Amino acid sequence: MEKLLLLLLITPVIGLGQITFTKNGNDDASLPENQDRISGTVWLTRGNQYGIYNAFDQNSARNQTTSRIKLALGSTENLSTLNFESISRWGKKFNEIDGIWFNENLVLQLTDTNEYYDFTMTSWENNGSFSYTRSSTALSLKDYTNTISIYPNPTTSIVTLQGGKQYDIKVYDMAGNKVMALSGNTIDMSHLSSATYIVKAFDKVYNQEVSYKVVKK
Repeated sequence: MEKLLLLLLITPVIGLGQITFTKNGNDDASLPENQDRISGTVWLTRGNQYGIYNAFDQNSARNQTTSRIKLALGSTENLSTLNFESISRWGKKFNEIDGIWFNENLVLQLTDTNEYYDFTMTSWENNGSFSYTRSSTALSLKDYTNTISIYPNPTTSIVTLQGGKQYDIKVYDMAGNKVMALSGNTIDMSHLSSATYIVKAFDKVYNQEVSYKVVKK
């Protein structure tokens, strides 16, 4: 019974749409069962001190950022507005007394694959114990770009790309001629003839281009 209880404590628990991962301070971080193997190259764990590291290509978090991941405050519903950062001082962010990100809604980014998970740190102790919940499935970059909308469409004048971000924008007619080039997230098409146009918007943060057909009335 004690062995079964220990196994339940150190392995990920799948819930409704989310996974809870817990590691106790004395557990061997080198063992797969004490790592949250989110992907083929992201195996998150923690030693008896310092922060979380990626056991795929690291053996400690001391004096280095955690490889292949970044975090941001917020949720995947607002992905386009988030500011991601690499993490080295996990204790400062997540300790239970004054950690500014402890029990907050976060997004975990896998930088190799541009996949995103909702993430919340629920426990953090100085002896190496920690626990967090994350979404069980990732939002991929493809999923993210499909969530960006342009409105109104059709339009008589101005169209807006959602999210409040800045894009490099080019507008083409259906013959492939470039008729506009600008930066921002709004396009004033009032001077264009009534027709269908192709709008290409390049997101420099995610290095991704999205395209839309926009009808100008």
